[in-house]
Amino acid sequence: MKSLSIYTLTRNQSIEHISKLERQLSGRKFPLKIRTWEWGSMRALAAQLEMHMQEVYSLRFFYSFQIPRLGKEFDLLQIKDNYIVNIELKSGVVSDQAIRKQLIQNRYYLSVLGRPIQSYTYISSQNRLVRLTHHDHIVDAGWERLCEDLQKEGTNYEGNIEDLFRAELYLISPITDPVRFLKKEYFLTSQQRDIEKKILRDIYAKRSGCFWFSGIPGTGKTLLLYDIAMKLSVRHRICMVHCEENGEKWRILHERLQRIDFLADEQIRIEERKAGTQIPLEKYRGILVDEAHLLSKDKIERLLELSKEQPVIFSSDSEDVISTEEMDKENIKKLENQTDIKVFRLTNRIRTNAELSTFIQNMMHLPPRMNSRGYPHIFVVYANDDVEAENLLSDYIKQGYQWIEIEESERQEAQADLKMQAVRDMDKIVLLLDERYYYDEEGYLRAACFMKNGSSYVRKIFHRLNHAKESIALVVKKNEKVYNTLLELL
Repeated sequence: MKSLSIYTLTRNQSIEHISKLERQLSGRKFPLKIRTWEWGSMRALAAQLEMHMQEVYSLRFFYSFQIPRLGKEFDLLQIKDNYIVNIELKSGVVSDQAIRKQLIQNRYYLSVLGRPIQSYTYISSQNRLVRLTHHDHIVDAGWERLCEDLQKEGTNYEGNIEDLFRAELYLISPITDPVRFLKKEYFLTSQQRDIEKKILRDIYAKRSGCFWFSGIPGTGKTLLLYDIAMKLSVRHRICMVHCEENGEKWRILHERLQRIDFLADEQIRIEERKAGTQIPLEKYRGILVDEAHLLSKDKIERLLELSKEQPVIFSSDSEDVISTEEMDKENIKKLENQTDIKVFRLTNRIRTNAELSTFIQNMMHLPPRMNSRGYPHIFVVYANDDVEAENLLSDYIKQGYQWIEIEESERQEAQADLKMQAVRDMDKIVLLLDERYYYDEEGYLRAACFMKNGSSYVRKIFHRLNHAKESIALVVKKNEKVYNTLLELL
C-alpha cells in the first residue's frame, strides 16, 4: 500500500467514487469500505490545513493502514526518512484519557522505525486538535504547530508501507524476553484483547470456571496467558503451571512476580484428597496452565475438578494437522467434552514467520492440491547414506542452522514423561528425516514407530519446526518417497 494525497481524496464526490479513488491511489489489494463520518472528518482536517498552509495537495499520507496480522490500525501516517507524523481522526467527542491511550499505543508500534514521532488527534465535531507531548500528556495544539511538523524537510517514503512493519517485531515472549515483559513493553492484538476481556469478565463475576484457548504455534498464547496472570495477580495470589523446563528463564519471573507462584506440572498431585493431606492448589484464586496439550489425562481431570471452585485457564497448541494415530488425544478430548468450558481459538499468526508456518502445516498434512506459492526459505536436500547425511547436516550447521535432534537420550527419555524438552525460538533449524517417515492415504506425515516413552516422532517434529523464525532445512536420508513429496510441496 502506498501513500496518497488527502487533498485529492477529499474533493466533493460520491462515497462510492471515493472508495474506488482511494484504491487506485493507494494500490490497496482490496477495496476499503470508507464510512461517511470518516471521510467527513478527513475533509474537515483538509479544510483546516488549507486555511493555515500552502500546497496542502502535496502532502502525502498512508491512509487507514493496518499492520498485517496484528489488527493495529492508523488513520493517517506521514512517513519521512527523518520523522513521522501520526494523525488520528474522530468525529464525536472522545475523552482525553482514551485519546492518550491510543496515541501512546500508536507511538509504541511506530517506534520500530527509529524516527521521531509527532502524534495528533483531530475531533471534527469540536474542531479540536490535540497532541501527545513527550511526557505523555494530552494538550490542545495549534494548527501552526501541526503545519510546521507536516512541512519539515525530509524525503517522503514512497514504497509499500507493509515492507516497514513486521508483526513478529511486536510479540514478545515472557519466557525468552522476561525483562521486556516485566517492563510491559508490549501490547496485545485486538483478538487477544477480546479473548482476555471475556475471560476476565467471567472470572470477576463468578470467581470460578474453566477456560481454554488454543492456536497454532506463533499466535501469542503464552503472552496472552501471562498478561491475564498479571491482571489477576493484582487482586489475588495465583499460580502458573508450566509444562516445559525453561531453567534460568523462569528464575527471573519467579523473583519479580511475587504474587504469582510457578509450579511444574509434576507438582500437580493426583492423590491429595485420598491421602487426606493439604491440597496446595486450592489456596490460589486462579490457576493458569501453559502448554496444556502436554498434560496427562489424570492431571487435566484434577484441574477440571478444581475449576468448580476457582478459575482455571488452559492454553494449548492446536495440533489439528497431526494424524490422530500419531498422538494420544485423550487429554484434549477431556477438555473438549466439558459442557461448561469456555473455548477460544487464536487464529492470527504473529511470532511465527507466515511462510514457514504455512509450509509446516502443509508438510504435516498435505493440502488437497499443491499451490503455486513459493517457499524461498525452505530447503529440502537428499542423502543416500549416513556419511552424506552427516556432511549435509554439517554444512547447514556451518551456515548458522541449529540441528534439532529428534532422538532422545536415555536420560532425556526417563525424564520426558508426556512432555518435550523446551526448545525456544531459533532463527534457522535443520532437521533429519530418515526411513521411518511416510505419508498415509489421507496425506498425514506418519512414523513407522514411536519413541521408547510412547511419544510421537511426528508430533515432536511439528513442535520443533514451529520454533524456527527465518529458515528451515530438511535433510532426507534414504527415503525417496518423502523426498519427492516434499519437493512437490515446494
